[in-house]
Amino acid sequence: MSKPNEILRDERDFGPTHFTLKIESYSLLSNATHGHVKRYESGIFDVGGYKWKLILYPQVDKSCEGKGNISLNVAIDESNSFPNHNWIVCAYLKFFILNQKTKKYLTIQEAKGSLKYFDNLRTEHGCLQLISFDELNKPCNGYLVNDCYVFGVEVFVIQPSSRYEETLTMVKEPSGRTYTWSVKNFSKLKGNLLYSDEFTVGGRKWNLKLFPKGNKSDLEKSLSLYLWLSDWKSIIRERKVYANFKLRIIDHSRLDQKVEKQVSHWFDSNQDCGFSNFVPIKELHEAGNGYLKDDTLIVEVEFDVISITKVQP
Repeated sequence: MSKPNEILRDERDFGPTHFTLKIESYSLLSNATHGHVKRYESGIFDVGGYKWKLILYPQVDKSCEGKGNISLNVAIDESNSFPNHNWIVCAYLKFFILNQKTKKYLTIQEAKGSLKYFDNLRTEHGCLQLISFDELNKPCNGYLVNDCYVFGVEVFVIQPSSRYEETLTMVKEPSGRTYTWSVKNFSKLKGNLLYSDEFTVGGRKWNLKLFPKGNKSDLEKSLSLYLWLSDWKSIIRERKVYANFKLRIIDHSRLDQKVEKQVSHWFDSNQDCGFSNFVPIKELHEAGNGYLKDDTLIVEVEFDVISITKVQP
């Protein structure tokens, strides 16, 4: 595991995507930044809807914290327009130094606690002990060539105001979990597709979907029965609805007897789930089975588990 304030270093072939600062005649700049002017501020660059500056401290920092290192910081510019004094902008920072011999970039960032909070009290952040002056100036490292350095930074802004939060709840035995549908005049039904009235379970709207004479390869062989998510158009994009449920047909003469099948399914847009071969038509019409009484078929669905997804904002 990484230790607090541990510095992560790596190399990559391509430079910073947000801002590059090339300093020629660095020694002259170092001499120009002394006294009360100890830093160089770059021009403004835009990232994540905000204006920023890269701050270079070219003099060797010999303080207890710096320990002979030069410093690169990022400052959020005062020209940003904030609605009040309680503003805050969060960002991850990654700094770059070009090895001008290999054309590769040294990347430097803090391993832990690297999310920086910019506000009206602290507008500038950097990476402590970015790189020692001795390491920076070693000819074999290739960072200094002809008194020139190339620095850079990437600023990854975190936008709390645009954050989406998803909560998935798996609900066991949801309220109103059983829906019973009495299909009257069953033998006189016209057409081969029938929908129940709409009902609500788990905040979603459903229908039962019945093919009295079968569907697909089971046409004229079996009754087909499905659960249909009727408000599928309101499903949030790429978020499905889970249901574990039982479909059944009740025996009128023995209410504890039934044809029942259980299934689980993740519903998305325009989908149903069930069985094309739910019960053979011949078995359904046999008087001794009691599935049809007074030409009425009783169909039920019972939900055991259903998912409820909430998204904010």
